[in-house]
Amino acid sequence: MRRILRILLVLPLLGLLSCAGNGGGTLPAWEEGCMDIHFINTGRGESVLHVFPDGTTMLMDAAGSLLKEHKYMPVEPKPSAEVSSGKVIADYVRHFLPAVSAGRLDYVMLTHFHSDHMGDYSDSLPMHPSGLFRLTSLAEVGSSIPFDRMLLRIVDPERPSTVTLKEGGAARENLDAFLGWAAEEYGASVETFRAAGCDQVVLRHNPAGYPDFRLRNMASGGYVWTGEGEESRTAIPPKEQMLADGGKKALPPENILSCVFLVSYGDFDYFSGGDIQYKNRSKFPYFDIEEPVSRVVGEVEVMKASHHCTSLANSSELLGAARPDVVVANVWRDVQPNAATLGRIVESSPECDIFLTNLAPKNAPNIEQYAGNINSTQGHVVVRVCPGGKRYTVYVLDDTDQEYRVKETYGPYDCKQQ
Repeated sequence: MRRILRILLVLPLLGLLSCAGNGGGTLPAWEEGCMDIHFINTGRGESVLHVFPDGTTMLMDAAGSLLKEHKYMPVEPKPSAEVSSGKVIADYVRHFLPAVSAGRLDYVMLTHFHSDHMGDYSDSLPMHPSGLFRLTSLAEVGSSIPFDRMLLRIVDPERPSTVTLKEGGAARENLDAFLGWAAEEYGASVETFRAAGCDQVVLRHNPAGYPDFRLRNMASGGYVWTGEGEESRTAIPPKEQMLADGGKKALPPENILSCVFLVSYGDFDYFSGGDIQYKNRSKFPYFDIEEPVSRVVGEVEVMKASHHCTSLANSSELLGAARPDVVVANVWRDVQPNAATLGRIVESSPECDIFLTNLAPKNAPNIEQYAGNINSTQGHVVVRVCPGGKRYTVYVLDDTDQEYRVKETYGPYDCKQQ
Protein backbone atom coordinates (compact mmCIF):
# COMPACT_ATOMS: atom_id res chain seq x y z
CA MET A 1 0.00 0.00 0.00
CA ARG A 2 0.98 3.61 -0.52
CA ARG A 3 1.78 4.23 3.13
CA ILE A 4 4.72 1.83 3.15
CA LEU A 5 6.44 3.21 0.07
CA ARG A 6 9.60 4.59 1.60
CA ILE A 7 11.59 5.66 -1.41
CA LEU A 8 15.20 6.15 -0.42
CA LEU A 9 17.34 5.86 -3.51
CA VAL A 10 15.06 5.38 -6.49
CA LEU A 11 13.29 8.76 -6.65
CA PRO A 12 15.91 10.38 -8.94
CA LEU A 13 15.19 7.56 -11.41
CA LEU A 14 11.56 8.68 -11.64
CA GLY A 15 12.42 11.96 -13.31
CA LEU A 16 11.38 14.14 -10.37
CA LEU A 17 14.45 16.35 -10.60
CA SER A 18 15.27 18.18 -7.37
CA CYS A 19 11.81 17.41 -6.03
CA ALA A 20 13.12 14.01 -4.98
CA GLY A 21 15.31 13.38 -1.95
CA ASN A 22 17.22 10.52 -0.39
CA GLY A 23 16.46 9.38 3.14
CA GLY A 24 19.42 9.94 5.42
CA GLY A 25 20.76 12.93 3.49
CA THR A 26 19.56 16.50 3.33
CA LEU A 27 16.54 17.87 1.57
CA PRO A 28 17.55 19.08 -1.90
CA ALA A 29 17.27 22.82 -2.28
CA TRP A 30 13.99 24.15 -3.58
CA GLU A 31 13.98 24.92 -7.30
CA GLU A 32 11.51 27.01 -9.24
CA GLY A 33 8.43 25.04 -10.21
CA CYS A 34 8.39 23.04 -6.97
CA MET A 35 6.09 24.01 -4.12
CA ASP A 36 7.09 23.27 -0.53
CA ILE A 37 4.97 23.20 2.63
CA HIS A 38 7.12 22.96 5.77
CA PHE A 39 5.48 22.00 9.06
CA ILE A 40 8.05 23.33 11.53
CA ASN A 41 8.18 21.42 14.81
CA THR A 42 9.04 23.40 17.93
CA GLY A 43 6.92 21.33 20.31
CA ARG A 44 5.23 24.59 21.30
CA GLY A 45 2.42 24.94 18.80
CA GLU A 46 2.06 25.46 15.07
CA SER A 47 4.14 27.14 12.39
CA VAL A 48 4.12 26.43 8.66
CA LEU A 49 6.41 27.84 5.97
CA HIS A 50 5.06 27.87 2.40
CA VAL A 51 7.32 28.26 -0.63
CA PHE A 52 5.16 28.67 -3.71
CA PRO A 53 6.23 27.66 -7.26
CA ASP A 54 7.90 30.96 -8.16
CA GLY A 55 9.59 31.38 -4.77
CA THR A 56 6.92 33.55 -3.16
CA THR A 57 6.93 32.76 0.56
CA MET A 58 4.39 32.80 3.37
CA LEU A 59 4.97 31.95 7.03
CA MET A 60 1.75 30.94 8.76
CA ASP A 61 1.85 31.36 12.55
CA ALA A 62 4.82 31.27 14.89
CA ALA A 63 4.40 28.70 17.66
CA GLY A 64 5.31 30.07 21.06
CA SER A 65 3.37 28.68 24.01
CA LEU A 66 5.26 28.91 27.30
CA LEU A 67 2.99 26.32 28.93
CA LYS A 68 4.88 23.97 31.27
CA GLU A 69 2.28 22.47 33.59
CA HIS A 70 -1.29 21.53 32.68
CA LYS A 71 -3.67 18.60 32.90
CA TYR A 72 -2.97 18.26 29.15
CA MET A 73 0.79 18.39 29.25
CA PRO A 74 2.93 19.74 26.42
CA VAL A 75 5.62 17.61 24.81
CA GLU A 76 9.27 18.51 25.23
CA PRO A 77 10.34 21.62 23.27
CA LYS A 78 12.36 20.96 20.14
CA PRO A 79 15.27 20.87 19.80
CA SER A 80 15.54 21.76 23.51
CA ALA A 81 14.14 24.07 26.17
CA GLU A 82 17.32 26.14 25.87
CA VAL A 83 16.27 27.54 22.48
CA SER A 84 13.29 29.87 22.13
CA SER A 85 10.50 28.92 19.77
CA GLY A 86 11.03 32.13 17.84
CA LYS A 87 14.70 31.32 17.24
CA VAL A 88 13.87 27.76 16.14
CA ILE A 89 11.40 29.08 13.58
CA ALA A 90 13.60 31.93 12.39
CA ASP A 91 16.63 29.64 11.91
CA TYR A 92 14.51 27.10 10.03
CA VAL A 93 12.98 29.76 7.79
CA ARG A 94 16.37 31.29 6.97
CA HIS A 95 17.73 27.85 6.10
CA PHE A 96 14.93 27.06 3.65
CA LEU A 97 14.13 30.46 2.14
CA PRO A 98 14.75 30.31 -1.64
CA ALA A 99 17.45 32.53 -3.08
CA VAL A 100 14.89 34.55 -5.02
CA SER A 101 13.42 35.78 -1.74
CA ALA A 102 16.68 37.57 -0.83
CA GLY A 103 16.15 36.67 2.82
CA ARG A 104 12.73 38.25 3.01
CA LEU A 105 9.25 36.80 3.58
CA ASP A 106 6.50 37.98 1.26
CA TYR A 107 3.66 37.21 3.67
CA VAL A 108 3.27 36.40 7.36
CA MET A 109 -0.17 35.15 8.42
CA LEU A 110 -1.42 34.98 11.99
CA THR A 111 -4.43 32.67 11.82
CA HIS A 112 -5.82 33.64 15.24
CA PHE A 113 -4.81 35.11 18.59
CA HIS A 114 -3.66 32.10 20.60
CA SER A 115 -0.23 31.68 22.19
CA ASP A 116 0.56 28.41 20.41
CA HIS A 117 0.22 30.33 17.13
CA MET A 118 1.54 33.81 17.96
CA GLY A 119 3.51 33.40 21.19
CA ASP A 120 2.86 33.96 24.87
CA TYR A 121 3.33 37.36 26.42
CA SER A 122 5.42 37.62 29.58
CA ASP A 123 7.32 40.45 31.24
CA SER A 124 10.21 38.00 31.55
CA LEU A 125 10.65 37.77 27.76
CA PRO A 126 13.61 39.68 26.32
CA MET A 127 12.98 43.21 25.12
CA HIS A 128 13.72 44.03 21.50
CA PRO A 129 16.79 46.31 21.18
CA SER A 130 14.48 49.15 20.16
CA GLY A 131 12.83 48.95 23.59
CA LEU A 132 9.42 49.00 21.90
CA PHE A 133 8.22 45.41 22.35
CA ARG A 134 9.10 42.06 23.87
CA LEU A 135 10.24 39.11 21.79
CA THR A 136 7.22 36.88 21.74
CA SER A 137 7.74 34.17 19.11
CA LEU A 138 5.96 36.07 16.34
CA ALA A 139 7.84 39.25 17.15
CA GLU A 140 11.14 37.39 17.46
CA VAL A 141 10.76 35.84 14.03
CA GLY A 142 9.41 39.02 12.45
CA SER A 143 12.10 41.25 13.90
CA SER A 144 14.91 39.02 12.60
CA ILE A 145 13.47 38.23 9.14
CA PRO A 146 12.04 41.13 7.11
CA PHE A 147 8.55 40.69 5.67
CA ASP A 148 6.28 42.66 3.39
CA ARG A 149 2.73 41.91 4.55
CA MET A 150 1.16 40.77 7.79
CA LEU A 151 -2.26 39.12 7.46
CA LEU A 152 -4.59 39.01 10.48
CA ARG A 153 -8.05 37.47 10.81
CA ILE A 154 -11.15 39.63 10.56
CA VAL A 155 -11.85 41.37 13.85
CA ASP A 156 -15.56 42.19 14.05
CA PRO A 157 -16.45 44.21 17.19
CA GLU A 158 -19.96 42.78 16.97
CA ARG A 159 -18.61 39.23 17.12
CA PRO A 160 -15.77 39.13 19.66
CA SER A 161 -14.31 35.82 20.73
CA THR A 162 -14.01 34.66 24.30
CA VAL A 163 -10.31 35.53 24.30
CA THR A 164 -10.00 38.37 21.79
CA LEU A 165 -7.06 40.49 22.81
CA LYS A 166 -8.36 43.32 24.95
CA GLU A 167 -7.85 46.88 23.83
CA GLY A 168 -4.92 48.22 25.84
CA GLY A 169 -3.92 44.80 27.18
CA ALA A 170 -0.22 43.98 27.38
CA ALA A 171 -0.32 41.30 24.68
CA ARG A 172 -2.19 43.53 22.23
CA GLU A 173 0.03 46.50 23.00
CA ASN A 174 3.08 44.33 22.34
CA LEU A 175 1.68 43.06 19.03
CA ASP A 176 0.73 46.55 17.90
CA ALA A 177 4.15 47.90 18.89
CA PHE A 178 5.87 45.16 16.91
CA LEU A 179 3.71 45.77 13.86
CA GLY A 180 4.33 49.51 14.11
CA TRP A 181 8.06 48.87 14.27
CA ALA A 182 7.86 46.53 11.23
CA ALA A 183 5.96 49.16 9.26
CA GLU A 184 8.69 51.69 10.00
CA GLU A 185 11.63 49.31 9.61
CA TYR A 186 10.50 47.24 6.61
CA GLY A 187 7.62 49.22 5.14
CA ALA A 188 5.47 46.19 6.03
CA SER A 189 1.71 46.51 5.70
CA VAL A 190 -0.90 45.01 8.02
CA GLU A 191 -3.95 43.63 6.25
CA THR A 192 -7.14 41.84 7.23
CA PHE A 193 -7.27 38.39 5.68
CA ARG A 194 -10.52 38.44 3.78
CA ALA A 195 -13.03 35.59 3.96
CA ALA A 196 -13.30 35.21 0.19
CA GLY A 197 -11.35 35.86 -2.97
CA CYS A 198 -8.18 34.65 -4.72
CA ASP A 199 -6.31 37.92 -5.12
CA GLN A 200 -4.92 38.66 -1.67
CA VAL A 201 -2.08 36.13 -1.47
CA VAL A 202 -0.61 35.93 -4.96
CA LEU A 203 2.65 34.98 -6.63
CA ARG A 204 5.04 37.92 -6.55
CA HIS A 205 8.09 36.80 -8.54
CA ASN A 206 6.82 35.06 -11.67
CA PRO A 207 3.01 34.86 -11.61
CA ALA A 208 2.73 34.52 -15.39
CA GLY A 209 4.77 31.32 -15.23
CA TYR A 210 2.22 29.54 -13.02
CA PRO A 211 -1.31 30.39 -14.10
CA ASP A 212 -2.59 27.22 -12.41
CA PHE A 213 -1.53 28.38 -8.92
CA ARG A 214 -4.12 29.89 -6.62
CA LEU A 215 -4.61 30.58 -2.93
CA ARG A 216 -8.30 30.91 -2.13
CA ASN A 217 -9.43 32.68 1.02
CA MET A 218 -12.15 30.51 2.58
CA ALA A 219 -12.88 31.88 6.05
CA SER A 220 -11.76 34.55 8.50
CA GLY A 221 -13.18 35.89 11.75
CA GLY A 222 -16.16 33.55 11.53
CA TYR A 223 -17.12 34.67 8.02
CA VAL A 224 -17.08 31.87 5.41
CA TRP A 225 -16.95 32.01 1.63
CA THR A 226 -20.31 31.04 0.13
CA GLY A 227 -18.83 29.50 -3.01
CA GLU A 228 -20.04 32.43 -5.13
CA GLY A 229 -17.61 35.14 -6.25
CA GLU A 230 -16.28 37.05 -3.24
CA GLU A 231 -19.40 36.66 -1.14
CA SER A 232 -19.08 35.55 2.48
CA ARG A 233 -21.44 35.32 5.42
CA THR A 234 -21.42 34.41 9.10
CA ALA A 235 -23.88 32.52 11.27
CA ILE A 236 -22.52 34.16 14.43
CA PRO A 237 -25.17 36.46 15.96
CA PRO A 238 -24.43 40.02 17.07
CA LYS A 239 -22.81 40.37 20.50
CA GLU A 240 -25.90 41.64 22.31
CA GLN A 241 -27.95 38.68 21.12
CA MET A 242 -25.26 36.20 22.14
CA LEU A 243 -24.91 37.70 25.61
CA ALA A 244 -28.68 37.70 26.07
CA ASP A 245 -28.94 34.08 24.96
CA GLY A 246 -26.09 32.57 26.94
CA GLY A 247 -23.82 35.17 28.51
CA LYS A 248 -20.10 35.14 27.78
CA LYS A 249 -20.19 31.39 27.14
CA ALA A 250 -22.17 32.14 23.98
CA LEU A 251 -19.31 34.18 22.51
CA PRO A 252 -17.48 32.22 19.81
CA PRO A 253 -14.22 30.51 20.79
CA GLU A 254 -11.16 32.11 19.25
CA ASN A 255 -10.37 28.91 17.34
CA ILE A 256 -13.38 29.08 15.03
CA LEU A 257 -12.38 32.57 13.90
CA SER A 258 -9.14 31.25 12.35
CA CYS A 259 -8.01 32.14 8.85
CA VAL A 260 -8.85 29.27 6.48
CA PHE A 261 -7.51 28.82 2.95
CA LEU A 262 -7.05 26.39 0.06
CA VAL A 263 -3.89 26.27 -2.05
CA SER A 264 -4.18 24.80 -5.55
CA TYR A 265 -1.31 24.08 -7.97
CA GLY A 266 -2.09 22.01 -11.03
CA ASP A 267 -3.93 18.92 -9.76
CA PHE A 268 -2.62 19.41 -6.22
CA ASP A 269 -4.87 20.90 -3.51
CA TYR A 270 -3.97 21.66 0.10
CA PHE A 271 -6.41 22.69 2.85
CA SER A 272 -5.37 24.67 5.92
CA GLY A 273 -8.02 25.46 8.54
CA GLY A 274 -6.06 26.89 11.44
CA ASP A 275 -7.76 25.74 14.64
CA ILE A 276 -11.34 25.53 13.36
CA GLN A 277 -13.54 23.10 15.28
CA TYR A 278 -17.16 22.23 16.08
CA LYS A 279 -17.00 22.00 19.89
CA ASN A 280 -20.32 22.67 21.71
CA ARG A 281 -22.30 22.94 18.48
CA SER A 282 -25.32 21.25 20.10
CA LYS A 283 -25.80 24.28 22.35
CA PHE A 284 -24.52 26.99 20.04
CA PRO A 285 -24.83 25.81 16.40
CA TYR A 286 -22.72 28.69 15.08
CA PHE A 287 -19.72 27.24 16.96
CA ASP A 288 -19.55 24.66 14.15
CA ILE A 289 -17.54 26.60 11.60
CA GLU A 290 -16.45 23.38 9.88
CA GLU A 291 -19.89 22.66 8.45
CA PRO A 292 -20.12 25.81 6.25
CA VAL A 293 -16.47 25.38 5.27
CA SER A 294 -17.17 21.78 4.23
CA ARG A 295 -19.70 23.02 1.66
CA VAL A 296 -17.02 24.83 -0.34
CA VAL A 297 -13.76 22.97 0.22
CA GLY A 298 -13.84 20.05 -2.27
CA GLU A 299 -11.45 17.09 -2.35
CA VAL A 300 -7.79 17.70 -1.55
CA GLU A 301 -4.51 15.83 -1.63
CA VAL A 302 -3.10 17.14 1.66
CA MET A 303 -4.81 18.58 4.72
CA LYS A 304 -3.33 20.23 7.78
CA ALA A 305 -5.26 18.67 10.64
CA SER A 306 -7.35 21.42 12.20
CA HIS A 307 -6.69 22.30 15.84
CA HIS A 308 -3.71 19.95 16.15
CA CYS A 309 -5.93 16.90 15.47
CA THR A 310 -7.51 17.22 18.90
CA SER A 311 -11.06 16.26 19.88
CA LEU A 312 -14.16 17.96 18.45
CA ALA A 313 -12.30 19.17 15.37
CA ASN A 314 -11.97 17.69 11.85
CA SER A 315 -15.63 16.80 11.64
CA SER A 316 -17.11 14.04 9.51
CA GLU A 317 -18.67 16.72 7.30
CA LEU A 318 -15.36 18.45 6.65
CA LEU A 319 -13.38 15.25 6.17
CA GLY A 320 -16.10 13.74 4.00
CA ALA A 321 -15.81 16.72 1.66
CA ALA A 322 -12.00 16.97 1.68
CA ARG A 323 -11.17 13.23 1.60
CA PRO A 324 -7.42 13.88 2.04
CA ASP A 325 -4.78 11.37 0.98
CA VAL A 326 -2.29 12.85 3.47
CA VAL A 327 -2.94 14.57 6.79
CA VAL A 328 -0.23 16.41 8.76
CA ALA A 329 -0.88 17.23 12.42
CA ASN A 330 1.12 19.79 14.38
CA VAL A 331 0.95 17.91 17.69
CA TRP A 332 2.29 19.53 20.85
CA ARG A 333 0.25 18.20 23.81
CA ASP A 334 -0.45 14.77 25.28
CA VAL A 335 -4.08 14.70 24.12
CA GLN A 336 -3.11 15.16 20.48
CA PRO A 337 -3.97 13.45 18.23
CA ASN A 338 -7.37 12.38 19.53
CA ALA A 339 -8.34 8.78 18.77
CA ALA A 340 -11.91 9.61 17.70
CA THR A 341 -10.56 12.33 15.40
CA LEU A 342 -8.16 9.85 13.81
CA GLY A 343 -11.11 7.53 13.39
CA ARG A 344 -13.00 10.14 11.39
CA ILE A 345 -9.94 10.73 9.19
CA VAL A 346 -9.57 7.03 8.41
CA GLU A 347 -13.30 6.61 7.89
CA SER A 348 -13.29 9.37 5.28
CA SER A 349 -10.07 8.16 3.63
CA PRO A 350 -9.15 4.58 4.61
CA GLU A 351 -5.77 4.76 2.85
CA CYS A 352 -4.88 8.15 4.31
CA ASP A 353 -1.27 8.57 5.44
CA ILE A 354 -0.97 10.54 8.69
CA PHE A 355 2.16 12.41 9.81
CA LEU A 356 2.55 13.71 13.37
CA THR A 357 5.21 16.21 14.39
CA ASN A 358 5.19 14.72 17.93
CA LEU A 359 3.53 11.97 19.93
CA ALA A 360 3.53 11.97 23.73
CA PRO A 361 4.26 8.51 25.20
CA LYS A 362 1.15 8.90 27.35
CA ASN A 363 -1.05 9.16 24.26
CA ALA A 364 0.57 6.42 22.17
CA PRO A 365 -1.54 3.53 23.59
CA ASN A 366 -4.74 5.49 22.92
CA ILE A 367 -4.18 5.52 19.16
CA GLU A 368 -2.64 2.10 18.57
CA GLN A 369 -5.53 1.01 16.37
CA TYR A 370 -4.52 3.62 13.78
CA ALA A 371 -0.82 2.69 13.70
CA GLY A 372 -1.24 1.37 10.16
CA ASN A 373 -2.12 4.84 8.93
CA ILE A 374 0.46 6.77 10.95
CA ASN A 375 3.73 7.05 9.05
CA SER A 376 5.72 9.26 11.40
CA THR A 377 5.46 10.50 14.96
CA GLN A 378 8.42 12.86 15.30
CA GLY A 379 10.05 15.59 13.25
CA HIS A 380 9.53 18.45 10.87
CA VAL A 381 7.32 17.40 7.95
CA VAL A 382 7.82 18.72 4.42
CA VAL A 383 5.41 18.27 1.54
CA ARG A 384 7.14 18.93 -1.79
CA VAL A 385 4.95 19.24 -4.87
CA CYS A 386 6.74 18.62 -8.14
CA PRO A 387 6.59 21.02 -11.12
CA GLY A 388 3.16 21.11 -12.67
CA GLY A 389 1.39 19.80 -9.56
CA LYS A 390 0.96 16.19 -10.68
CA ARG A 391 2.92 14.47 -7.90
CA TYR A 392 4.20 15.20 -4.43
CA THR A 393 6.52 13.64 -1.87
CA VAL A 394 6.52 13.82 1.94
CA TYR A 395 9.76 14.11 3.90
CA VAL A 396 10.27 13.81 7.64
CA LEU A 397 13.24 15.82 8.89
CA ASP A 398 15.22 15.36 12.10
CA ASP A 399 14.18 17.97 14.68
CA THR A 400 16.88 17.26 17.28
CA ASP A 401 19.33 19.76 15.83
CA GLN A 402 19.58 22.28 12.99
CA GLU A 403 21.03 19.97 10.36
CA TYR A 404 17.51 19.11 9.10
CA ARG A 405 18.55 15.64 7.94
CA VAL A 406 15.96 13.60 6.06
CA LYS A 407 14.82 10.74 8.31
CA GLU A 408 12.19 9.23 6.04
CA THR A 409 10.78 9.79 2.57
CA TYR A 410 7.27 8.79 1.44
CA GLY A 411 5.90 8.75 -2.08
CA PRO A 412 5.74 9.93 -4.71
CA TYR A 413 1.98 10.31 -4.42
CA ASP A 414 -0.07 10.92 -7.55
CA CYS A 415 -2.56 13.78 -7.37
CA LYS A 416 -6.22 13.25 -8.11
CA GLN A 417 -7.05 14.53 -11.57
CA GLN A 418 -9.18 17.67 -11.65
